[in-house]
Amino acid sequence: MKPKIPLYAIGGYCTLQSLIILFAIESIVPQVFNTTPEGMEIAILMHYGMAPAFLMMGLIGLFATKFDIESQRKVLLAFIIGYLPLFGTFYYFSGLEVMNAGIETFVPDFICFALALFAYLKPKE
Repeated sequence: MKPKIPLYAIGGYCTLQSLIILFAIESIVPQVFNTTPEGMEIAILMHYGMAPAFLMMGLIGLFATKFDIESQRKVLLAFIIGYLPLFGTFYYFSGLEVMNAGIETFVPDFICFALALFAYLKPKE
């Protein structure tokens, strides 16, 4: 698989996620978290803090589509390495009573990880 495909997927997904956080997180948090009003406010503030990181990740993925193939593979490797602890966090979150999110919430991340892993292991020009 061409490394550009998962770079576009991850870049687009992270960029879109940052925009959703900036414009809609106040309506999403009550659906995902089962906590007190103070806990909701903390979750909203933490997501606002994460939005720039998602934007940076997304833009790196999108800009990397113009890199040479070896550099694209390095960016994919960085995403793969970053996804591993994220999956551990997802597993931990899934067991908390404060979370209303199930495994289906994280399906886009699993798809992006699988695309990145496949393109990293079997790159095509």
